[in-house]
Amino acid sequence: MHHAPRFARTATATAVSLLCAFAALPIHAQEAAATANPAINESGIDKVIVTAQKREQAAIDVPASVTSVNTDQLTKDGKIRLEDYVAQVPGMSLSSFRQGFTQVTLRGITTGVNQSASTTAFYIDEAPIGSVNAYAAGSAVTPDIDPADLQRVEILKGPQGTLYGAGAMGGLVRYVTSAPDFRKLRGSVTLGGNTVKDGGNGKTGRFSLNVPIGERSMALRVSGFSRTDAGYIDRTDGREDVNEAKVEGGRVAFNWIINPEWKLSAFALTQKVKSKGNSLVDVDPVSLRPLYGELTQKRFADELSSASLDVANITLNGQLGAFELVSSTTVQDVDASQGLDGSFGYGVALGAAFGLPDLGIQYAQGTSTRRVSQELRLRSQALDDKLEYEGGLYYTKEDNTNRIPGFRPFSTTTGQDYPLPSIVKASIDTSYKEYSLFANATYALSPAFDLMAGIRHGKDEQVYSQDYRGLLVGPTPVLINSGSKENKTTYLASARYKPSATDALYGRVATGFRPGGPNAVPPTDAAPAPQTFQPDTLTSYEVGYKSVIDGGRVSIEAALFSTNWKDIQIQTSAAGFNFIVNGGAATSRGAELAISYFPLAGLALRASAGYTDAKLSEDAPAAGGLDGDRLPFVPKLSGSLGANYRWPLTKGWSAYAGGTINYTGERRSDFSQRAAKDVDAYTTVNLNGGIENGNWRLAFYAKNLGNSDGVTFLKSQSLSPAGSPFGASVIAPRTIGADLSYRF
Repeated sequence: MHHAPRFARTATATAVSLLCAFAALPIHAQEAAATANPAINESGIDKVIVTAQKREQAAIDVPASVTSVNTDQLTKDGKIRLEDYVAQVPGMSLSSFRQGFTQVTLRGITTGVNQSASTTAFYIDEAPIGSVNAYAAGSAVTPDIDPADLQRVEILKGPQGTLYGAGAMGGLVRYVTSAPDFRKLRGSVTLGGNTVKDGGNGKTGRFSLNVPIGERSMALRVSGFSRTDAGYIDRTDGREDVNEAKVEGGRVAFNWIINPEWKLSAFALTQKVKSKGNSLVDVDPVSLRPLYGELTQKRFADELSSASLDVANITLNGQLGAFELVSSTTVQDVDASQGLDGSFGYGVALGAAFGLPDLGIQYAQGTSTRRVSQELRLRSQALDDKLEYEGGLYYTKEDNTNRIPGFRPFSTTTGQDYPLPSIVKASIDTSYKEYSLFANATYALSPAFDLMAGIRHGKDEQVYSQDYRGLLVGPTPVLINSGSKENKTTYLASARYKPSATDALYGRVATGFRPGGPNAVPPTDAAPAPQTFQPDTLTSYEVGYKSVIDGGRVSIEAALFSTNWKDIQIQTSAAGFNFIVNGGAATSRGAELAISYFPLAGLALRASAGYTDAKLSEDAPAAGGLDGDRLPFVPKLSGSLGANYRWPLTKGWSAYAGGTINYTGERRSDFSQRAAKDVDAYTTVNLNGGIENGNWRLAFYAKNLGNSDGVTFLKSQSLSPAGSPFGASVIAPRTIGADLSYRF
């Protein structure tokens, strides 16, 4: 036991890191296909309307790179999660090692598994979703909404600080829900199932009902779903398909046209995912070959997890004289819990300290966020409508908890508990409050040329409370109560030139940031760390081109970007405690291209490609990174080719068929001084088809038809960056399924 204090310093740093960055959980990203193409009719492209800039605009009029994903096509193709359509969004990548815990990256802005606060913002309609606090799993517990009740998904790339505030550094993912219809009673029911090669079976049930109320002035929409997503990871103890997930959710939406000038929209949405295991395969740290067989892991304890989102929003739109008013009020609760088998890490280290070679460790970590947000915007025009301007106020407050209730020591041989002293109990309670003022204006110098500028100034206040105790902490509990205050300003400037109604060129410079905050470190000389960490910031430069040509048969969107990221927030440790520092800088430069082509009635062809060169531009010792290191799990190259064809069968019936080929390039698993590995590129092939009429649809799909085993996450499961075993998350094997839908 004379070695225990030295071990305690190492293990405590790891334990605290779990609290400081719940986002540091490995992430599984199943790659498949999607439709990220404009809305189409029988012969070409209809005008695509997006709301990424918080007002309805034609996509060609937005001076930024925005991708609109057709969610009706997603449901036809069995694509139910972000992992299923990420490959067709240039500049987007993600990683996840289990359902409900996903890190989404836009244009390479990530520090990998140890990232705490998210660099990508999420919205559902007018509701901001998730946490911007560094201690509340904001980077990992992100919304992944079932597409059945969505109108589209908008991905706006590049920093969006002036419009969306803190956290929108790489960009924004905005879920646009299906609005209630004032015109008629209608609804739908869907039943479906699928099977995974060498895995289990999945099933799906969905419904929606739209009810007009009154004289077309009110409407109610109710929807719900229940899914079982098939598992495909087995355990060495004989348990099969342990990463099966149960996903359930629903939404109630109400719209009311109060009078010709005022409209109220309200919704309440809930979604919850539960699983009994993660999607990691145990592999050799050198060869990366499976240690116990394909799609197999060794575990001594269950790893149950759940993640839930409950959100309600009321949005009021109206006219106040010459001004358009928007008021958006949001309340949300995000709760996540994850059970982990720490036998390969804590079990080995503590077993040596206690003389117990078969010591296993089981523990759980839970986070919660309660957030209230309020935004007021006023918009108007002046100077003969040459000037459009907008200003507003934003307020958000979130209260967060992060808990490790304790470790359960047990025998990996017998399964019986060991009567050891309390190893660790840890908690962090935080609150984050932000006030912001923002303004944006667009001035048309001529009918073809306009300039846009925006600014946002915010103030945030944070309160931090920590309680660590137990064997790993030492004889005296570590109690900290602290706080911080800061101010931050972001700006945006863009120029757009439209030589014709179907062509647009733009240039853009914008900034983004993540807030700083108090640190998880005791106020003593034993831990040489700052009591607070500062915001990290980035500046992005972008030029782009958008065009719709050949009578609406061809759509082109291209962009070049260069991003400078400085004062990067990085987790590190000293004297046995994990904390956050600012250190290092990075650049991300790249190009994006998306093309859609409709050569004849019913046939749609599309292609997309992204190149992202994201790397450190100076040493980042706290992250184990050197100048020139690639940012973790960002592919330099990614792309997709797709086609869909629709043709008539008999009176009232039509058929469709299509497919995609998706490519994800080679990636680097971590920074060079943290046992980084090169992760191979992979390609998937996906097919879909079906028949439908005005009421019925029978859809078939096959995902990952070639049974690719692409790795989407890789990290040691021990306490050492290079220790064995590594956990590798692989995409789901070939999945074949069908859905039957009835609409009325």
